[in-house]
This record gives sequence, C-alpha cells and structure tokens, in this order.
Amino acid sequence: MTPTETPEPGRASGSARNTREMRLAALTLLLPLYVAVGFAANNIGALHAPKPHQVKVAIVGAPATTAPLARALGARPKNGFAVSQLVSVTQARRLVGARRLAGAYVPGRNRPTVIVASAASPSLANFVEGAFRQTAAGENRPLAVDDVRPLPPDNASETPNFFFLVICSLGGFLSVTALGFVAPALTEWRRVAIMATASLLAPLIAYLIGGPGYGTFTGSLGTIVAMLGMGALYTFAVAIITRLLQLGIGGLGRLIAPSLFIFLNFSSAGGTVAPQLLPGFWRFLNHFWIGAAGLDANRNILYFGGAGVGTDVLKILAWVATWAALMAIPIYLRSRPRVRTGSNASAIAPQAASLPAPKRTRGEQPRVRPI
Repeated sequence: MTPTETPEPGRASGSARNTREMRLAALTLLLPLYVAVGFAANNIGALHAPKPHQVKVAIVGAPATTAPLARALGARPKNGFAVSQLVSVTQARRLVGARRLAGAYVPGRNRPTVIVASAASPSLANFVEGAFRQTAAGENRPLAVDDVRPLPPDNASETPNFFFLVICSLGGFLSVTALGFVAPALTEWRRVAIMATASLLAPLIAYLIGGPGYGTFTGSLGTIVAMLGMGALYTFAVAIITRLLQLGIGGLGRLIAPSLFIFLNFSSAGGTVAPQLLPGFWRFLNHFWIGAAGLDANRNILYFGGAGVGTDVLKILAWVATWAALMAIPIYLRSRPRVRTGSNASAIAPQAASLPAPKRTRGEQPRVRPI
C-alpha cells in the first residue's frame, strides 16, 4: 500500500473492533483480581490468628480459693478473658448452657472440670477447653470436660451449618445476577417469583444433602421446618437486596453485592472462628451483619430451642428495609429517563415512519448502528 492509499473501510473497522475487544478482554482480569483481593483480605485477615477478646468465663468454688486463679487467668492474655466467680456448679452449667458464659472451670483435688457448650461454637469451646487444660496441666491433674450442649455426632465441627449459610447466600445472590444477564427484560413480578422459588430450593437442597444424606442436620419435624423457613427468609433477603442494588446503581451493584454477601459476610459470620476470637473489625460486623444473623438463627433453631430467633429475624428484615431506603432515590432517578425516553419515542415514531428510506448505491451495505 502506497503512502497515498487509504486503508479499506472493512479492514480499518475490523482492526478497531479487535482493539476494542482486546481492551475489554484485558479488563476482565479485574474480576479475578477483585475476587482474590476480597477473599484474601477478609478471610485470611479475619481467620489467620484467632485470639480471645473479653471471653466470658467463670471459676467455680469458694472465693478464697478461686480468687488467685481468677486473677491469673484474667491477666493471660491481657483483656483476653472476662473472669467471674461462682459458687455453684449448677449455676455454672445453666449459664454456659444459656450462652451467657463461654465456659466455666471447676477446680478439684483429683480431677478439675471445664464446662463448655460446643453447640454455641465449637471453636470457642475448644479454645476455652485448651486454656483450662493448661491450667490443669500446671497442677499436674487431668482435665474432665462437661459439654452441656453437645453437637450431634455427625456434625462435631458445625461446619455444615456454616456451609448451609454459604449455600443460601450464593443461592440468593447468583439467582438475581444470572437473571440480570440472561433475562434483563423480564417483568419484575416474574423475576421476583423466580427469586422466591430459588430461595425455597437453596435451603431445601442443602438440607436434603446434609440432613438425610449425611446426617448432619437432625431434629423434630417442627425444628427442620423452622430451619428451612429461616433459610428461605435469609436467601430471599439476600436476593431482594441484590436486586435493589441492581436497580439502584446498575453495574456497580454487581460489585457491591459480593462484598456484602460473600467477602464480608462469611468472614464475620462466626462459623469457622467464634466472634469472640475474631479481630476487631470483623468482630464488630458480627453484631449486626446479615450472615451472622442467619447463622445464629440456624444454631438457635437446631440446638437452643429457638431462643433468640426473633432478634435474628429482626436483623435480617432491618437489612432489607435499610437497603430499600438507601436505594429508593437512586431507583427513582434511574427510572425517570426510561419513562421520558419511551414517551418521546412514541411521539417520534409516526414521524419517522413517514420519512422516505435513504437511497443506497448498488453494492453498498446497510450501516448498522451498534447498540
């Protein structure tokens, strides 16, 4: 091609198209980078070094004999334990079973005992047991363990409960995200119906595999129905909030939703590591984050007769109400141009139809405007 010649239109447009596609392909690297940073910063940051923060324990016995032990435990590590003194083993077992204490230590001449409730949090029970085992070892005595709220034999780690939360979270988030890509023009009531169906199926499938399949979720019919109902409510709340983010801030909502329901959610839920052992930021989130409420509700229903479920439900509903309030104005502002554009288009359409079609020379291809 000589310097005076110009590139053919087809070749030039093809080159521009390849450059644009290469630029878009390079931008896709931001997605795995976002996921890697989100998971690493939150999960590794929250779980890499569990350390106690004001874990409530008690020493049982006469104050004159238990006071030195209480002082020693309260100072190791600093602010790690909040130690109280009790005189009754019955009272200690009741407080631990009600989750008002993480554990209690009963000194004994032959064999001291630690009282824990593994159903409240296996990681916390193991941590308290380990701390008091060191105390008993310092006295050259074996330690007995009194678990007043044990977990089922096939669910000794409580990990299935955490993954039940993960399944429900992903079920709600991914159903909305997938609908946004494959059916963007779907009417809203049909979209909500599909979201509701996914919210029922996600916990049901998780239970059928984990419960009858592996024996990890056990209880009466009423307990299982309550667990599934709570799981459906949580999943639907995640779906609704994700949809509100889609409607309110569009593509940015697809980036915020994973942070809310995956990165920050799983690390602060208290599933693999108890909240009392998390660093300050994630321990703070655990007080009000939606995943922590969902996991607490699951525990409360399965192992504590439903105690505290009302508070968990209120937290989940508060999340929906809060995000509905935050997204109300953005959704309204984003809907206004669509309405105005539609009315203008209906007024212009008859005029456009009456105009003559543009003439093209022989062999000229029609130009298509990219959407």
